[in-house]
Amino acid sequence: MRTLANLSMSEKIMHTGFIFLVGLGLLVAEAYTYTVIQGLDGKPGISMQDLVVHYYGNRKSSKLQEMLPAMMPMAHVPASERPKMLQAVNHWIANGETRNDYEQEVKPLINGSCLKCHTMGMPNIGSYKLLKTQAHVDMGMPYSQMLMMGMIHLTTLGVIFWIAGWIFSKARFPRIPKYLMIGVPFFAFFLDFAGWFLTKQDPHWVWLVLIGGILSCPLVLIGMAISLYQIWLYPRQEEVQPS
Repeated sequence: MRTLANLSMSEKIMHTGFIFLVGLGLLVAEAYTYTVIQGLDGKPGISMQDLVVHYYGNRKSSKLQEMLPAMMPMAHVPASERPKMLQAVNHWIANGETRNDYEQEVKPLINGSCLKCHTMGMPNIGSYKLLKTQAHVDMGMPYSQMLMMGMIHLTTLGVIFWIAGWIFSKARFPRIPKYLMIGVPFFAFFLDFAGWFLTKQDPHWVWLVLIGGILSCPLVLIGMAISLYQIWLYPRQEEVQPS
């Protein structure tokens, strides 16, 4: 087998172009992922919780539930009535924000207390449609988007990993580590992809996304860097012809 140092000039140029453009593309993808996910937990930088919010969502409460305790005293809702309003809103949201529950349980309370202010300069929440927008709970990335992103990533990264691995297979490198650097990224991205759906169900699975991300594209980039180095800076080696 010819090593990378022994390739023809046209092969070296072709492989270098692939490594340069695709490597840059993978770096841009990593940067894009960072900018999309970082700060989702309300803190600077990227963390495990950012990944949880991205896939699982922030299901603790909606904007309406967060603001309601502070708004009720301002609306002069009697202290004895506040638990009833909170219970009605929480029940409505937990049951899927249905129009029937809104009409029977929530609307009378909103009309009686909140519209005094929310029809005079403050956001109008006097209808089912408007109030529902404030009651939305962040459920993370929808399944439809996850499937679409999975289709794109699995096919494109599968091809990229295959070509990058084929180039790296010609590098002078210890055999077992070479096998691992070629094979692990395929398995790692499968873990990453599976982690999306598992984290969507239970945030404790987020470690799969983290491990899959660390062992897929970064490992391929390391192999591409080694390949590029050996293409141009390694001395040619005398080829042994099979007998």
